[in-house]
Amino acid sequence: MTKPIILKAKDFDDLEDIAKPFIDNRYKILSSDSRHILLKKRNYGNRYIHILFLFLILFIVSYTYLLVIYLLCILYMAYFSYYILKKSQIVLITTDTTDKDGNPVEFDDIESVNLIYDI
Repeated sequence: MTKPIILKAKDFDDLEDIAKPFIDNRYKILSSDSRHILLKKRNYGNRYIHILFLFLILFIVSYTYLLVIYLLCILYMAYFSYYILKKSQIVLITTDTTDKDGNPVEFDDIESVNLIYDI
């Protein structure tokens, strides 16, 4: 999984204000209380690659060897698994400044977070 984005909020109202653009961009709320909001957006990969793999598996490969079908299915599962497990993004918005051990939390700068809006 990619490194989670950790953002600092002043209070609960600030938590909601910071979370709104993420929720509008299809992030799902995993956990929420008065001190934090945990958001996650799954990345499934490029839809054109999915269509290409499905087209190859269903139509082109049906006329060739069974080994080719197995290899394409394994490649497709590897592609999908890579994106769903490694490229999904997690965002933690919190009012806490220390972790459970008392160490200071390293926050990301809100201006450096780049939201890519899917239309």
